Amino acid sequence: MHKSEILHFCSTTVVYLCRKNELVKKVSILIAARNEATNILECLQSVEALTYPKTHLQVLVGDDASTDETADIVRNFIHNKPHFKLVTITHTLPNLKGKTNVLAQLAHQATGDYLFFTDADIEVPTDWIQEMLRHFKPNVGVVTGITTMKTPTFLHGGLALFQGMEWLFYLSLMRLFGLFGIPVTAMGNNMATTRQAYDAVGGYEGIPFSITEDYALFRAILEKGFRFEQLFDRRVLTISKPVPTFRELLIQRKRWMYGAMSLPWGQRIGVYLNGLLIPILLVLALFFPKTALFLTFASYVFTTAWLVGSLSWLQLNTLLLGAPFFWFYHLGMNFTMLINFYTTKNTQWKGRNYF
Repeated sequence: MHKSEILHFCSTTVVYLCRKNELVKKVSILIAARNEATNILECLQSVEALTYPKTHLQVLVGDDASTDETADIVRNFIHNKPHFKLVTITHTLPNLKGKTNVLAQLAHQATGDYLFFTDADIEVPTDWIQEMLRHFKPNVGVVTGITTMKTPTFLHGGLALFQGMEWLFYLSLMRLFGLFGIPVTAMGNNMATTRQAYDAVGGYEGIPFSITEDYALFRAILEKGFRFEQLFDRRVLTISKPVPTFRELLIQRKRWMYGAMSLPWGQRIGVYLNGLLIPILLVLALFFPKTALFLTFASYVFTTAWLVGSLSWLQLNTLLLGAPFFWFYHLGMNFTMLINFYTTKNTQWKGRNYF
């Protein structure tokens, strides 16, 4: 090979590598953590296992005044990982509280073209970044993945199993609405935005405080004219730990209901109908028993068939065992959530009271 050919080969290779490097976008992952000593290590291990180039990855973990070993666990894990950074949250930005305050401060330090949001009790799949990024078509400002629970067997963890099915049931409906361009919400444990979209709304500081910060950011981004993508794909399926007790589940759902009551009026009617289906069917049975029986049967068949189809699509066959019983949990939980929303005063979140 002549000297000129060698020089041409070397220069061509350098140009190719530079262009390839430009195509790999810089990504920042933002994780808010408060008293997550029992969860944070598994979360960080899953993030470390991501196949995305570490040279283009920044991981920011915000310790929100934890009183357990959360900060120590993070510090020990990241000590030889330069793309990780522990940020100790010591002050509160104006008009922000709790998790929203943490995420806003992490966003200040984020250098990525894309901001990925997840929670400290989440395990992400290895190709999470690439699979989410490929859905950022022109003018798409926010992409939401899917989440289910780390579930034991049906006999030993019925509540956990139902939570996992419940998340996927609603996420599959959100996907259906999304196909018709109808936005519902986003999930802060599996969500990504472009830096452009985040900055366009002024970040979390630029929108009214909400205890459902993911929904507030999602709506603000859409109001700026950006589009959204709701995915329903196993490749972007994150795993969360279930709420262990029914009491704690109601506390979580009280917070969710605040977000639900901020939905457009048409979707809000759906929330009420969902929550009041039990009394509606009981009243209807007094005057039109056959109609009530038919609607009950139709509701059961639709809910069960839709859930089975969704679980089969994701190849989550281990959850199918609970599918025949899900309708009963679904109706009971929706009714209980609605009653709980109107009969309890404060909302608790990570040991803090809101409202």
